[in-house]
Amino acid sequence: MGDEASETSKLCEMMNKFFGCMNVQSLNEYKTRNNPDVKPYTDVNDERLDWLQTDFLSYLNTWKNNIQQRGNNFTATAKAKMFISWQIFEGFKITAYSTVEVVPLLLHQGLGYVLTERFCQDVLEEYFGYQRGMGRRAENPSLKEFGYNANAIASQGQLAPIIQGNVVGRHHRGRR
Repeated sequence: MGDEASETSKLCEMMNKFFGCMNVQSLNEYKTRNNPDVKPYTDVNDERLDWLQTDFLSYLNTWKNNIQQRGNNFTATAKAKMFISWQIFEGFKITAYSTVEVVPLLLHQGLGYVLTERFCQDVLEEYFGYQRGMGRRAENPSLKEFGYNANAIASQGQLAPIIQGNVVGRHHRGRR
């Protein structure tokens, strides 16, 4: 691979490992996929926890700093397009730091293993996707409208799901 693709390759490797660390979903998947990144967390000193905090976040910070130091040849807008959005950057940091804190805590509390896929917020995003779907064009529903929609969502349950959000929850996996 040439030098022009080396940084793209590095980004892909970092993101693949990050998502592997965050999507541990079963006790045996790492064996069938031959991927140690999706192995359940069983040790408070798991090297992936150190990798998240040290290597992954350092990689993102270095990337961000390198862009900021590019000089005056680029506008602030152009520099912003060279990096992930600040919201995603902050989300990665929050996710990495909270995982590094909560996994050892849970293991110290007596859990035999931790599956990080269970930390997922898809269910919450799915609910608000339903809310947005019911609200149609109403970007700021009133409390009354929100409550009405919540009651409608609860009463519809699995019978008539509203599939208009950007996230499909785990109970809809067959419909993707």
